[in-house]
Amino acid sequence: MKLKDIATIAVLGVIGFALGMGVGMITGMFGALSMYVSAGFAAFFVGPVYTIMARKVQKRGTAFCFWLIYGVLYAIMGFAVATPLCLIAGIVAEIIAGDYGNKKRVWLSFSASMFIYSMHMIVFVLVLGSDGLATFVESISLEQAQQMVAMYTVDMMVICVLINIVTELLAGRFGMFINDKFFEKGAKESRLG
Repeated sequence: MKLKDIATIAVLGVIGFALGMGVGMITGMFGALSMYVSAGFAAFFVGPVYTIMARKVQKRGTAFCFWLIYGVLYAIMGFAVATPLCLIAGIVAEIIAGDYGNKKRVWLSFSASMFIYSMHMIVFVLVLGSDGLATFVESISLEQAQQMVAMYTVDMMVICVLINIVTELLAGRFGMFINDKFFEKGAKESRLG
């Protein structure tokens, strides 16, 4: 991997993170509904960034580095407990993406890794519980953690999983559509590439 590739991954990783966080903040205003749709909506903004990056760099380690950047940025923000999940998402994305030559595998690698990432609050609620959330996530008080644990019922978690499966698959495909339409070299419809 060349320095140019690393710079591309770093810049697009930070852009993807900023877009995801921005959309997450906006959907956070929807109250309890945001638990169902936050990651799914964010994926439609992060997906194009990821697929453009993956298709431009096309080197092993690209997806892992993208998710590593996510994890590091979360740690800097005081949410280091999300970093291991981001690393797992990166490993899964690498396995699925292969050599990055197959477009379907690239968008599926995004969909699968974004799905893993989108399940972070459910995983934290199940694994850490309210005491663990309050201990490991600096921005969450014990009272907030208890409210979160109470809201994450089995029915709600199943609905979240189903919504995220659908939205992450659609977002991955949308990301590849944007890449093909505007960035893929040699594409007849290419406008910006």
